[in-house]
Amino acid sequence: MYDFEKCPDRRHTDSIKWEDAPEGVIPMWVADMDIPVAEPVQEALRERAAHPLYGYPDFQQKELKNLVVAHYRKLYDTEVDPQWIVWVPSVMPGVTLSVKIRQGSFAYFVPMYNHIREVTLEAKQPVTEVSMKKAGTQFFMDFAAMEAAMTPKIKTFILCNPHNPVGRCYTKEEILEAAEFCEKHDLLLVSDEIHCELVLEGQHVPAFTVSEWAKMHSVTMGSQGKIGNIPGLPLGFAIIPNPELRAVFEKELLGTMSSYNVMTLAAYEKLYDGSCDTWKEELRDHLRKNRDIVEDWVSRMEGITMPHNQATYLAFLDCSGLGLENPAEFFLKEAKVMVSPGEIFADPQSVRLNYGCPESQLKEALSRMEEALKKYKSGC
Repeated sequence: MYDFEKCPDRRHTDSIKWEDAPEGVIPMWVADMDIPVAEPVQEALRERAAHPLYGYPDFQQKELKNLVVAHYRKLYDTEVDPQWIVWVPSVMPGVTLSVKIRQGSFAYFVPMYNHIREVTLEAKQPVTEVSMKKAGTQFFMDFAAMEAAMTPKIKTFILCNPHNPVGRCYTKEEILEAAEFCEKHDLLLVSDEIHCELVLEGQHVPAFTVSEWAKMHSVTMGSQGKIGNIPGLPLGFAIIPNPELRAVFEKELLGTMSSYNVMTLAAYEKLYDGSCDTWKEELRDHLRKNRDIVEDWVSRMEGITMPHNQATYLAFLDCSGLGLENPAEFFLKEAKVMVSPGEIFADPQSVRLNYGCPESQLKEALSRMEEALKKYKSGC
């Protein structure tokens, strides 16, 4: 059994999560867990660091590709040809490069992960944002609304699955609907699947597997950055079965992937070779417990609701019932808890709370937020 209740002090470690939080504030914002990485990864990094040379590694990384192939076979019962895999600096540069392929506008549903909302600046292409629909507190893609927003200039559709920030793990039927919509409008389907191993309920379905059309007209992005909690060791890959599409992507990639970080490669090998499988499963169990704690807390907080998290470690709290002008600012000032402001996801009345942390830290943050709300509601 792994102990997810112990996390060393992260201040003064160049951690943006903690260094950006004022003294005395609990940071519960950026998608970076306060959970030490798996011991096999730590040991691999220590072993690699002990060697005094850090030269250029093999650019093709064929062995690592084979580990990814075996990983997809084991987790998703699907075959990936190693040639389909293209390494990228990390997932988001890969998403941006994918948008550049079609040289046109692109679209997605909001709320949406804030960095995807920045792709319009990075790719220098206009974007169409369409609101998701809600049933109760849960979010769903709304292709009737997307249909109404379509123009001939839109060339790419971005899917985020599992979804950040609303925590959806889309079903095969939902992804197939997205693929069929893209087929109807001749759109490139780009799927950000960085949270794919953080599914708490259901089964992740890679976008390229839902149909033959999706296989030949999609770019599926993956990484160990989130499940392994190694965002400071960036690396990602694109799965592109279509050779012509892959060639265009690789041409766009030129100059952005000149080498690899040898420490990242050491970590990735352990995260893909099965060494960390038990750790990953126990981590998901820990996150389920934390999610349930957050959902129980929300159920008792008048004015706050949240969708049931099927995946990720990110709770999207709808605070519109509180009557606050800026909920994130309120919790920072009055509760000394730093959460992500909803406006960066296109939902100003919501906040995103990261529960990837020790249970004690989560309960302390929620207790502070609860006390601040009691004072606010009592007029103190």
